[in-house]
Amino acid sequence: MRYLLALLALISFLSANADRTFSDISGKPVVLPENMTRVYGSAPPITFMLYVIDDRSLIGVNFPQTNQDNQNGDRFLSERFMKLPILGGWHGNNIPNLEAIVAAHPQVIITWDTPLLNEKTAKDIERISIPSLKVNIDDSTRYPEVFRMLGKVLQKEERANALADMAQTYLEELQHFVRSVPPAERTKVYYAEGDLGLQTECDVSFHSEPLALAGGNLVHKCVQNSVIGMQEVSFEQVLIYDPEVIIVQSPVFFKTVFTDTKWQMLKAVQNKRVYLVPKTPFNWTDRPPSFMRIIGAHWIASKLYPTRYPYSIQEKVRAFYRLFFQVELRDEELKTYFSL
Repeated sequence: MRYLLALLALISFLSANADRTFSDISGKPVVLPENMTRVYGSAPPITFMLYVIDDRSLIGVNFPQTNQDNQNGDRFLSERFMKLPILGGWHGNNIPNLEAIVAAHPQVIITWDTPLLNEKTAKDIERISIPSLKVNIDDSTRYPEVFRMLGKVLQKEERANALADMAQTYLEELQHFVRSVPPAERTKVYYAEGDLGLQTECDVSFHSEPLALAGGNLVHKCVQNSVIGMQEVSFEQVLIYDPEVIIVQSPVFFKTVFTDTKWQMLKAVQNKRVYLVPKTPFNWTDRPPSFMRIIGAHWIASKLYPTRYPYSIQEKVRAFYRLFFQVELRDEELKTYFSL
């Protein structure tokens, strides 16, 4: 019996410490330990995904958890997540703290596969010799498969599959709805960024993707050529566009847009169809472009097509937060945090 118990213990030990091989988006094989307890996301969209699957494995975050684009974390995010150290990352104009990352001993770095960041990320990770696994979320329709893959990496498949299932359902519902809106009847929408509202995104850009997912006809036609985005436009150009709806990122601009005589010349302002993006606990559309755009695109669709959108956006938000953040939203919170 002693020999049998010893043998079982040895088998259990070997099994617990066995390596596993994954293939990332580029087909590169990545060997990872069975027991994943120390994981780092290269950029906020990845870190947020890892958080909702299993925040206990995260070793750090990319920027302060509370900032101008992400708010009310104390209500919706775990105490542990709110206290994680800031290690930087490969996103926007930011740089990672390589020494701090190495000192934190991650078993793997999950990286964001996007052409505008790949070269810099690869060079730095090669320098520190830590295994990396690349996933692509530039296209939101990839979120379900990436959730499932990360669930396998973290050995949290049940949780990740539930998140993937809801993401898939929400995306398919949106796709079905948008197909019902004839192209000639798509709402003209301007994405206003910056405190003056005169920065925006190309219609072909991962930054503006949730507006396109929602069936919006983005008025600024171009192709994104930098990871930052935020194309400069003149008010005269916006006046020519004369959008039917304006989606706003900056609270500063939102406070002035309805009283500014210049902006009052626009159809969207005259009709009170200017909407501020919710940012609790993460931005619903962009900055960073995370899985939140799944619910954000539904919210935008409800604003672009208030008489056509077939769902209750309040119930969509409730269900999303119940699963992703394990928070039951009260009626007053829907109004306070999301103006719903």
